[in-house]
Order: sequence, then C-alpha cells, then structure tokens
Amino acid sequence: MKAAILQSPGVLEVRHVAEPVLGEYDALCATLCASVCNGTDHHAIQGDAFFKIPFPTILGHEGIGRVLETGTRVRNFQVGDLVTRIVNRLPPESGINAKDSWGSFAERGIVTDWQAMRDDGVAENVWRPHMIHQTLPPDADPLKNTMVITWRETLSFFNRFQARPDDSLLILGSGANALAFVEHARLAGLAITVCGSPARADLFRTAGARRFFSYRDDSLINAVKVAGPFDIILDAVGKSAAANACLPAFKPQGKIGVYGLDAILDYRLDQTLVPNGFTYFDGTEYEEGTAHEAVLERIRKNQLDPGLYFSPEHVYPLERIHDALAASRERKVLKSVIDFRLG
Repeated sequence: MKAAILQSPGVLEVRHVAEPVLGEYDALCATLCASVCNGTDHHAIQGDAFFKIPFPTILGHEGIGRVLETGTRVRNFQVGDLVTRIVNRLPPESGINAKDSWGSFAERGIVTDWQAMRDDGVAENVWRPHMIHQTLPPDADPLKNTMVITWRETLSFFNRFQARPDDSLLILGSGANALAFVEHARLAGLAITVCGSPARADLFRTAGARRFFSYRDDSLINAVKVAGPFDIILDAVGKSAAANACLPAFKPQGKIGVYGLDAILDYRLDQTLVPNGFTYFDGTEYEEGTAHEAVLERIRKNQLDPGLYFSPEHVYPLERIHDALAASRERKVLKSVIDFRLG
C-alpha cells in the first residue's frame, strides 16, 4: 500500500510499504479521507521533542475509513462500517514505527474493537486508549466527518472546565481547534472573546464569538482588560507570552486551559499575576472517545458546521500531501484534506 512516511525531520515521502498487521481484536480498513492537523502533523514534521517521534513513521491522526476485514475476536465492527481514527501497525521487518495513535495517511490501516476487549476482561489500561475507534452513521460524508476527531478532542477537553452558562471565556488562537472551542462554548451558553488573526475575525464571529481582537493590535492588552474579567482563559496556541499578557484580565481563582502545543516545553505562567491562584488544565490530558456520542448528536442537530473549516480547492490525493501541508502551514485554509478516493 502507499503511505506518507516521515523518514526524519523535514523528510516526508509517499511510497509503498507493507500491509498493516491485523490482531485478533483489530479490523482492517480502507482509508477514505484524512485531514491535516495544523498542530500535531506540523510539529511531527519539525521533529518536535515533545512528541518523541520514532522515525520513520506514518504521519496523520485524523482519518476516516471503511472496514474491509475483521479479526477473530471482533464483535462490534462489521465489514462496511464507517469508522473513526484509522491508525497503523506495520510488521517489525518493515522498519517503520507506530507512534501512539497515528498512521492515517496510508491507503489502509486498522481500528481496534475496544468494547470486545473490555467485555473479554482485558485490562482497562489496554483497551481504553482504543476508544478513539468508533462507528459513524452509514450515510456520513467521510470528508466532512474527519472533523469529528477535532470536535471530539476539543469537546472532551472543554468538558473538563465544567463551565457554567454565562461564564466569560477568552480564547487565544484562531486555528481549527480554537474555532471548535468557540462552537462548543456557544452551545454551552458562554460569553466568548477571541484573540487571533484579524483575517479570521468574521469566521469566528459567525461561529459564535461575541468579541474578536487582533493579536497585532498595539492596544490589545487594554482592550482585553476592558472586555474582561474572564472566568476561563483557553490557550489554543501554546505560547505562554500571550497568556501571561492576558492574566491581568483574569478573575481570581479562575480556570486556565493550555491546549495548544506550539511551545509547550517552554510554557510558563506567571502566577504572581493571579495572586489568588487559578485551576490549570493540561491540554495533553483528555479522552477523545468519551465525547463521540455527544458530537454525533450535535451533528444530527446541525449544531456544528464542517463548512466553516473546509474549502473544495484544498482537498488533495495522497500524492499531493506536500501541497495539503503547505496550505495548512500557510493558513490558506483551516483544514486541508487527503481524499484517498482521488487519483
């Protein structure tokens, strides 16, 4: 099969590799669509130390696929099912490593029947990470439903705040994750302020932001102070300078969540700016699979809009993955997508 192999930092190539190894609880899938993650995929290519990349590896973690074949102990996936979060496991002799739950930029991959593992008495720490593998409605659009993964990730993190209606929320960032947080916060009844790229101000207002400030504005800090104070600050970028600048507009004993990973290894919050303390939420800690049904229900009710994220001119065959990554990196689109049905 063909796959996008990250050979070493900055060296990405599409080439033929061995077929995935199928275990007794696994289902083999044809990958249909996989979107580019503006954070993780680019950090992986850069060789970010946070991710501890085991080169070479298969890139991608936002894949939707269709089940082709099931292992002997699979009971909850059927041939033909549409499934989320295609990953990969290649034979050891291939020399290609698996990195946690990555590997969706390949023609085929696997999902694991975590429910069967659980019901068979397998240890929870073994089956629980596979909750990312869930079924979608049979008529779901594979391209649009790559967004299910972003929505699940962000909703499961957002739920940790236990936000109350009318809480005031400041979101730092204007990428796909920040926009997803705006959608979730709008549905929760929060008063939303966003600080991000001015080119995306109208988009974020459409999604539910009441106020939008440009990060380029010289009077930004004063504007944020006037808009505050905030119950919650959510950093969707991961650069502590911006968060520290906004801490004076923070309510005492509020909540801060750092979801972005841009400079996470050097992230430092100045606690002296919040003398009464705050509750901190680490963006590396959330359980995506627990938000699956809630996200599907919101999709059924048309409460989440995939059209905010995609553009038809930024859908590519696997052979053009460099173009897809460039479009994402250069902020031409929030989500570029590899469609394996093309070409």
